Amino acid sequence: MDILISANEEIQQMCRQMSAQSEKTAQRPDIYKKSRFNYVCASPGGVLIYNTLYNSLTRLTAQEYEQYLCRDSADEGTGLQFFRQGILVEEGTEELGTYGQYIRLAAEHLQVRPNITVTPTMECNAGCFYCYEAGVRSGRMRTKDAARIVRAIKTLDCSRGVDLTWFGGEPLMNQEWMDVLSDCLRAEQIEFCAFLISNGSKIDDAVIARMRTAWNVRSVQITLDGCFEEHARRKAYIDQDDTVYYRTLRQTARLSKAGILVQFRMNTDRANAQSILDAVADIAQLFQKDERVSCYPAFLTGTSEPFSEREKIDFVKKMIAVGEGKVRVNEYLYKLPRTVACYYYQQNAFSIDAQGNVFCCEHMLGHADRSLGNVREDLDLSRLPREAAPEREACMGCVFLPKCLGGCADALSSGEEPCFIDRYIIQAYLELLGGV
Repeated sequence: MDILISANEEIQQMCRQMSAQSEKTAQRPDIYKKSRFNYVCASPGGVLIYNTLYNSLTRLTAQEYEQYLCRDSADEGTGLQFFRQGILVEEGTEELGTYGQYIRLAAEHLQVRPNITVTPTMECNAGCFYCYEAGVRSGRMRTKDAARIVRAIKTLDCSRGVDLTWFGGEPLMNQEWMDVLSDCLRAEQIEFCAFLISNGSKIDDAVIARMRTAWNVRSVQITLDGCFEEHARRKAYIDQDDTVYYRTLRQTARLSKAGILVQFRMNTDRANAQSILDAVADIAQLFQKDERVSCYPAFLTGTSEPFSEREKIDFVKKMIAVGEGKVRVNEYLYKLPRTVACYYYQQNAFSIDAQGNVFCCEHMLGHADRSLGNVREDLDLSRLPREAAPEREACMGCVFLPKCLGGCADALSSGEEPCFIDRYIIQAYLELLGGV
């Protein structure tokens, strides 16, 4: 047995305590059963088993795998090793119920900082054909809305600070308002750190300086739609900026030098898949030794010919191989079990559009009929209702439930696949690791 990643003992101990069971000195291995959260990947070099709840990764020989399948044939030592890796659990354990209790306890006791997404403007200098904001009302935040937003934020517990996301449109098209909101937060002595989502076209040295000194930006997500011409063609910038791809890569180096993390979201469909891989190769070459720069795949929804699950895994395998470490696989392998699927269901998480409308999800921005209220009406965010996540049968029976917990609520309501990228990255990595 080759233990590639040891089980997270804290998660194991917590789950055993909640199920009123403990690690006994078992005399017979038939008290065990297979964990429902094992993902099995058969490979020429053995069988890989990744447990999505305990984050363990184990490689078994063919003989050990037979012992895993037929617990009564495993010797006491092997059975206990399986148990300690979490791939076998005690016979009486009801893992789904235990995980549900873990989620409920987290909701009751975890102190989560408010997470506020704000849109300085719904305007954008790009014309991406896939944008879910297409057709919604544009506009810019009013100066006086900044104080109203801060007043609304203060109805939440801000004692540990606030996580802020600058969103849009393209947020950097209204930098003056970003200054105003930042100043208002400081005036009220509310500590905050920020995440910026941008198409990258407006980032220059002056903007990078303001990110650090004025807007408290610690990390940036930049969308790329391919390499060079393909990226410019798909972005369809109003000013027809054909140099934006290479300029964005140059500014990424400056962002990293300023201590800001950069994550490229690689927007992918069938038509640009090869160009995306070319862009990933550029990122790997330019930022090979830069730990602050990474990328991840994002499969576009609403396309006429979406990727199948098998095709997604195969594409991610190529991306991991070409990326040479730029796809941060370990972040997905070691990620703690989700206690909430997405911001739609998370208490203290809100998105605010340029008209002051407040939503539980950024995908709803600009659709006033779906808002929870408006900051221009002295809104108390702490009193806004939040839906409970539905327990879909397909999700409850999925081995990747702890990594996804039902996935994106908006995708589900739109009839799209709700699964997060985690499952495809993990499956792709295990196949690469096993030589499949």
